[in-house]
Amino acid sequence: MTLAQILREKIPRRGILGAMMFLACMFSYFIRTNLSIIIVAMVKNGTDTREENGTDTREENGTRTDDSAVYPALHAMIARWVPPNEKGMFVWAMQGGPFGTVVTFVLCSQVIDTYGWVAAYYVTSGLILVFFALWVYLIHDTPDQHPSITEREKEYIKKQIGTSVSKQKVKLPVVAVITSLPFLVLLWAHFANMWGIYFISTNGPKYTLQVLGFNMKSGGFMTGLPYIARLGAGVLFAAAGDYLLRNKYLTVVWLRKIFMIPSHMGPALCLLGMTYAGKDKFWGISMMILALAFNGAACQTSLQNHQDLSPNFAGSLYGVMNTIGSFPGFIIPAVVGVLTNEHNSVETWRPMFWISAIVFMSATVLFWLFGSANIQPWNDISNGGVEGAISTIPDEEMKMTMNNKKAQVMSDDEEEENARI
Repeated sequence: MTLAQILREKIPRRGILGAMMFLACMFSYFIRTNLSIIIVAMVKNGTDTREENGTDTREENGTRTDDSAVYPALHAMIARWVPPNEKGMFVWAMQGGPFGTVVTFVLCSQVIDTYGWVAAYYVTSGLILVFFALWVYLIHDTPDQHPSITEREKEYIKKQIGTSVSKQKVKLPVVAVITSLPFLVLLWAHFANMWGIYFISTNGPKYTLQVLGFNMKSGGFMTGLPYIARLGAGVLFAAAGDYLLRNKYLTVVWLRKIFMIPSHMGPALCLLGMTYAGKDKFWGISMMILALAFNGAACQTSLQNHQDLSPNFAGSLYGVMNTIGSFPGFIIPAVVGVLTNEHNSVETWRPMFWISAIVFMSATVLFWLFGSANIQPWNDISNGGVEGAISTIPDEEMKMTMNNKKAQVMSDDEEEENARI
């Protein structure tokens, strides 16, 4: 029996696909975030570097490492070329990216504390390679291309896809999109969401270790706690939003607007509370945890609204949003570097907390004023996605598109049958 057959018999197909998507997202955080905490260790151990007889040696937690070693990951090799000091850190921030998860912080802090910062690259890179092999083996573009899928599974997946998204390949109506006010305010809302996540993921380790005074092992764990909170809160906010829609307590647009209060205003207030908590470790970490816990509501706001505006171009819209949303990855480290270059204290960090809070608040206000959950005219592809085209989507098809917004109530028999697939 092959691995695919074993997985199919033991785990429902939807469970495998869901797990692989979850792992794909998680491992993308690995490669983007490991640098955020490794940098702190590199800077700390930078003074241990010395040259003796042309050979650079380094003492890390009692373990000696040599430059003549060959590292399996590109980061580990480049780490020898970029000096481990504050001046070289901006290069690392741009390369690694500031998007992270609790797994990366906790795992890297433990590995660094025991084996040194170089080992953290071995571990994260090795795990990513293992996942990549599984992805290549298990994932395919369409149900028809999958070598081991059953006919019943194939029919089920095609039925769920429905006809809400056209199979025609039509170019994104760029002019119509970039002049669409609902999309522009969504773009800013997503930028704000990513700004907050990047700010905490990029600077969380540095702030907790160097300002609040945690050690490497506990600091990595504490910095990871907010992401556990975000994960758990996200599940609750998602369930709450679906419940409100299913029972018609709120329309989609009001759901999006009301949930902007916890997803964006909540983190803004918590970040301000964090900076005015001073060096109080308990309140500082508590505010950081609450900031990302509230941000879990983004699953019903900026992370969902692009599907409301245009089911046909949802993927392209999210690509644009994520591109712009990545800008804080190189903006924030540069600003923090300027603010804390001379002195690393709560006071020098405070302007950055205020900037982040203002970004969050402004997104909330703009979305309340101009945000929408209606399908936009440029979603229509009957005229090739021409700017200003009037939507001619049939009523039945329109109902299909609303499946992205409204939870479907299934009978017990249907639920039991689909659970087997």
